Amino acid sequence: MNLRDLWRRLQQIVFHNILHLDDTPHRIAWGVFIGTMIAFTPTLGLQIVLYIPIAALFRANKISGIPILFISNPFTAVPLYYTTWSVGAAVLHPEKEVTRATIKTWLGNTGRALKDGSVDRLLEGQFWADVGRLLANTGGELWMGALVCGLLVAPPLYFLTRWGINAFRHLREARHLSHGPIDRKSTPGSPRTP
Repeated sequence: MNLRDLWRRLQQIVFHNILHLDDTPHRIAWGVFIGTMIAFTPTLGLQIVLYIPIAALFRANKISGIPILFISNPFTAVPLYYTTWSVGAAVLHPEKEVTRATIKTWLGNTGRALKDGSVDRLLEGQFWADVGRLLANTGGELWMGALVCGLLVAPPLYFLTRWGINAFRHLREARHLSHGPIDRKSTPGSPRTP
């Protein structure tokens, strides 16, 4: 699949799955807002499971935010989470410069075990102790960065989605009024009705 096909597929998802939803523009945009916030969280693999009850709780559209959740996927996880972690580190520790050496120290044995590709290490208690230490060292920054990035991206997407849905519906209504209702009997190739 080339880039052009991917772009067409994205347009199709937005056009057919979001613009044609049968809900108010606010609820659809609210779903996009919630989906965007969850997409930045380090919950890869659980995001849809988290999104649906949260969208239901806040009375948002439960479909509109799902395409947004695919921003974070196995291909984009490293750059996305590194960015959110960097933002969180800058917010929580503005006086401390985080260098590559600092990251290597935090990764410690966990990074070496993952680089080796040794599946046997996954069964050792020390590996999981290292993972726990890594999450304790970097988890706060990751969640803070996710919150900040989500709050920077989600509000503009809310307003853009709401505006886009209203504009689409007004154009569709104007087109329908200017052309009138479709007469199925006069349309070539349509089946005749008795």
